[in-house]
Amino acid sequence: MERRELIQWLVATAGLPWLESLAPHDLLALGRDVHRRGATGRALGAHALQTVTLAAERIIPATDTPGATDAGVGAFIDKMLADWHTPAERDRFLAGLPELDARCRARAGKDFVDCAAADQVAVLTALDDEARSATSREHWFARLKYLTVYGYCTSEPGMRALGLFPVPWRYDGCAPVTR
Repeated sequence: MERRELIQWLVATAGLPWLESLAPHDLLALGRDVHRRGATGRALGAHALQTVTLAAERIIPATDTPGATDAGVGAFIDKMLADWHTPAERDRFLAGLPELDARCRARAGKDFVDCAAADQVAVLTALDDEARSATSREHWFARLKYLTVYGYCTSEPGMRALGLFPVPWRYDGCAPVTR
């Protein structure tokens, strides 16, 4: 799959409404810019950031290639929530996030971050099934999954794993020849 196809797929499957108007190269530039920016903890508290980071790692685990944690997806999601989401979108996401802890407590008596990997995957799979059957793209888990994939695919480790790095230089077929 080519980089532009991948970015278009992201928007088509679970993209944020305002991202749908961006061209694929603009989506890539936005994602890469968000990865370059500084501090975390502006939208997510410490526990929420830990939960999001671990959930993202379960969605894109490290294998022989880097996973979501290696790609800095937790910090990426925090920055996207703080800088690019409306307050209503951010609140919907933050209101849904405790559902991970509640489901893990019901299943294993522990918060999401303290559960065994099998329990975490089971809870995430159930949420994914619910998000897919939802009539709108507003399910908080769909947003988590989308931001995980978007953050991974626009990070340097993710792009290297996908064979998309380094990003080629701009080609200008009408540039004058310099001698």
